[in-house]
Amino acid sequence: MSDLKEEKMKEDQTGVTPFSFDSQSCFNKNWILYLNKEEQINHFICLVCKQVTRNPVEINCLQHEDMNEILIAGENCLKQLLINNNNTCPIQAHDGCQYSVIKSVRQLINDIIVMCPRQFQQDLQPSKYMTATCNFKGKIKDLSDHLNNSCSLKLSECWFQQFGCDHSCLENELEKHLISNVKQHFDLIMKKFAFMQQTIQQLEVTLIWFYEKVCQLQLENSRLKPNVEANEKRDNGDILKIPSENVALEQQQDIPEQTRKKRKKIQKIKKIQKIKKIQKIRDLNTFRLIL
Repeated sequence: MSDLKEEKMKEDQTGVTPFSFDSQSCFNKNWILYLNKEEQINHFICLVCKQVTRNPVEINCLQHEDMNEILIAGENCLKQLLINNNNTCPIQAHDGCQYSVIKSVRQLINDIIVMCPRQFQQDLQPSKYMTATCNFKGKIKDLSDHLNNSCSLKLSECWFQQFGCDHSCLENELEKHLISNVKQHFDLIMKKFAFMQQTIQQLEVTLIWFYEKVCQLQLENSRLKPNVEANEKRDNGDILKIPSENVALEQQQDIPEQTRKKRKKIQKIKKIQKIKKIQKIRDLNTFRLIL
């Protein structure tokens, strides 16, 4: 259901037009003029939306500092305008629009006397079902507290809204609604309770399914674990075997070198023995000549 239809239904039920007090937008000029004169607010008009400024700021770019009038806009209105127009100044077409807060003007606007905006809206859209009025007349700065806490036109939601009752009514009529709809509210509670039970049952089924899956995975894991450990052991054995094989290979590669060295040593020994033998024969011949 659209917001517009919901508001229309609430208006038909209560005779009170739903009211939304936007905390960012500028104030409705016609609402302000209901208790004030035009000349009192002429200097507070937002140059963007043409309503009475909320959170007024002054545009003070250097490009038009020679202008005599104060250039005022609502802070939110100006920010949105700059975002949508690449920060182009609304006074003159240039980039880098500069502005600053005007605290003095903000104080003057906050002190303006106004009527209850809900009552103002009721007066614009009278209803034959209207059963209450609000006589609030006070400063704008006190308006938020009034609307939230003491306004007699404030709509209250049914206590059983969380169970599905979408009824809204004036606060002083809420008790009547609760008394006259006890059975309907009880039925809504039982319906909600049944829905919660169904949800719990579905969750239980889901949890059981997950538990069975976990048990199945654990069982499968216990079956596969010996094979995994055996494979790991075999892989570790193969890894340890590789260095041994490398050593053996290196040793095999060293055999020719060792053989060569051994042969060389033997040849050297034989050569020495031959030299000694020759020397011995020479010594023997020399000895014979002497004799």
